[in-house]
Amino acid sequence: MHLLLFDIDGTLIRTHGFGRQTMEAALSEWLGRPVTTEGIDFAGRTDPAILLDILKANGLPEPMARHVLPEALAVYSQAMTQRLRPEHLEVLPGVALLLEELSEWPEVYLGLVTGNLRQVADHKLRAAGLAGYFGEGAFGCDHADRNALPSLAIARARQATGYPFTQAHALIIGDTPRDVACARHAGAAVAVVCTGGYDRHTLAAACPDLILDDFTDPEPLFELLTTRQYSGKAS
Repeated sequence: MHLLLFDIDGTLIRTHGFGRQTMEAALSEWLGRPVTTEGIDFAGRTDPAILLDILKANGLPEPMARHVLPEALAVYSQAMTQRLRPEHLEVLPGVALLLEELSEWPEVYLGLVTGNLRQVADHKLRAAGLAGYFGEGAFGCDHADRNALPSLAIARARQATGYPFTQAHALIIGDTPRDVACARHAGAAVAVVCTGGYDRHTLAAACPDLILDDFTDPEPLFELLTTRQYSGKAS
């Protein structure tokens, strides 16, 4: 069996900055003053980690920022689920056909490892028409440290299916060096796609098992699955 754990933003879909804009607007309304996300790194991070940095960058001392973080996350989650519409996002090339084909493989279980809050992740996938493909996963609301998420997703897939999934069955699929790092932390294999904010050279430096330009030609991914040659050396 193969456990494929997908990232969402930059891997399956692109929102063209809508999430960042919504975060700024929602936090500004909540705090009653302008909030900026300028200089905040979003790529491959969890929503709690991102929002904590935003609160601190906008003048809240860290103890206060941590204290109000749960409320800030709730404000953001509500704003995203109310405001994000299908026209705000793009399903990335080849994704729909890839998921349709993989869903027909009896030896494949599709799950998620994403920094999104679960409610936001579910809403994005519904808006994109992709929600029906995925089972269990791990989310930003589970842990602020992305490295903690793969092991949790593996455990949930094991519980949901009754199959004894371990890290040896798992392939993380993402678009950033942080996806590679979290996979390696869990002892899992990892494939990355160049549809996020990183080019092939930068992703290759992180040493994933596979790099794809996009999912329009998924044959290298299928070959990786059928041969299980998880070498950790892609170029």
